[in-house]
Amino acid sequence: MKKIITMVGTSLFENYLSDNTSDREFVNYLEDLNDKPAKEYDNEETRVQKIRNKIIGWFERKKDKENISAEIKSLVKLKANLNSYLEIHLLSSDTVLSYLAGNLIQDFITKLGFDGNLLKSHLVKDLQVWDKNNFNNGLVNLLNKIYQIVNDYWDDVIINITGGYKAVIPYLTIFAQVHQRPIYYIFEKTDALISISPIPIDISWGIFDKHMNIFYKLEKEGIAELNNIPAEDLSSILSFLEKADNYFALNPLGITLWEKYKKKYGLFYLSHFVERDLNKARDNSIIINSLRELKRRLLSNPEDPDLNHKLVNIDLKHFKCFKHKENSLQVRIFYKTSERRTIYNSKEIDIYVGSIFIGYETHNSDSEYVKAFENQINQILDLNSYKIFKIEKQT
Repeated sequence: MKKIITMVGTSLFENYLSDNTSDREFVNYLEDLNDKPAKEYDNEETRVQKIRNKIIGWFERKKDKENISAEIKSLVKLKANLNSYLEIHLLSSDTVLSYLAGNLIQDFITKLGFDGNLLKSHLVKDLQVWDKNNFNNGLVNLLNKIYQIVNDYWDDVIINITGGYKAVIPYLTIFAQVHQRPIYYIFEKTDALISISPIPIDISWGIFDKHMNIFYKLEKEGIAELNNIPAEDLSSILSFLEKADNYFALNPLGITLWEKYKKKYGLFYLSHFVERDLNKARDNSIIINSLRELKRRLLSNPEDPDLNHKLVNIDLKHFKCFKHKENSLQVRIFYKTSERRTIYNSKEIDIYVGSIFIGYETHNSDSEYVKAFENQINQILDLNSYKIFKIEKQT
């Protein structure tokens, strides 16, 4: 099954007028509703219903029904070319007319033989073009909506950019290329369905390595002042940021690439004790693999008892002890977590690692490593002092 994400425009109404040039009443309704936000949809019920009735009547009379709009024409072509079941998601902008067009297109393609159970219409809040700030919010909401639809499984996703605002095409093109997904579109005046396959571009991920703390801070806080960032560093990542007064936020391009970057790595916050242990270890694979295992279990089985190994006669101050064995060596990791939602609505677990004890350090567990942690604890309570650290995910 292919999952088709299709932007929705208003070619449906423009095509109606091409066939019904004398319908001044329809023109007046369109002008009345032009640029009205989707929240006015119910308030404009009379005009909406008038337009709906005219379009439905036109559709019923039309012989070449697939040509009624660019979106429908492209979907019919995709169905024929892909030879696969299609799950279709129609994404409308935040206007009365686009929302109405999305609903009508959903009805029409069902009548053209598409499985209605696999059709969904979505409204993308704030996606309009007459207010720049709202447009930027709309782009973020658009990416957020696509991430929700994709649900972290990109293999069968196709982006159809035939309809919708031209202003979003560059962003969707980059978005599709970053995730190595094909793009389709069709010129309405022709029958040619055009495909843009992923190209072998290589992104300079080093800039995300270098400025990982900045990207993480902006993802976590949404907007932030970056007063302590050297001007040279800031200028090197400005293409990924938006600025208003003294505040910065990730722009849609920054969100897209940062999200892709995070798919490659597990991120942790480390105390200076753990940083020291990593730096002095001849072979830090035991620490790396143990941190990787900690995150895996937190995501897959948070009730695993080894994630909260019980210790007695010590106040852990809300830290937990992860009991683990790596390369035949006992490992104990003292950590804290906090959960949050990112701006694109994915769940994120921040993991703060305060102390790690390995091998002989864990012997006589009732005394030695517990006592050592107790000696360290006052120096690891300030989570703001932790440094971010990345670990490449295993494939």
